Amino acid sequence: MGTADHNGREAARVLLAASDQIDLALRQSQPSVDALGEALQNLANVLAATGKDGRSEALIALRAEMLRAITCLQYHDRMTQHLSHVRDYLAGSAEQMSSREDRAEEQWTGLHNTLREKLLSETQRMRLGRIFPSELVAEDSSQARDARGASKPGDIDLF
Repeated sequence: MGTADHNGREAARVLLAASDQIDLALRQSQPSVDALGEALQNLANVLAATGKDGRSEALIALRAEMLRAITCLQYHDRMTQHLSHVRDYLAGSAEQMSSREDRAEEQWTGLHNTLREKLLSETQRMRLGRIFPSELVAEDSSQARDARGASKPGDIDLF
């Protein structure tokens, strides 16, 4: 077994380990986020029961805090989507590294393009452009977010 083969297998194991750790973090955070969502729903029910004419300063402050918490949940959802795409990219990279097909260059380009297309913001795409050759990202950077259209179903685009 050559050094290049060993290094390739080790790199693939590193990518799989990183992907697995991201997956674990995503799964471990979900119960807390679900509980927070349920608590917010309960708060919304309590607020609704107070009636529409509840104008006290305490109620107004409570409603404002609830909206703030919901916004924070939206940011968490966005982070979860981003990490899920990165996890999938790492897992795909590990598979690619362990394969020995002749179409390796084409497959790598497809893998990179898939990640680029799934990224949620221009900032994320620009950071990807720092790592990959400009020709990989040039096609995407010429298209503003508005020109690409609305977010995919399930995406929360706060910006």
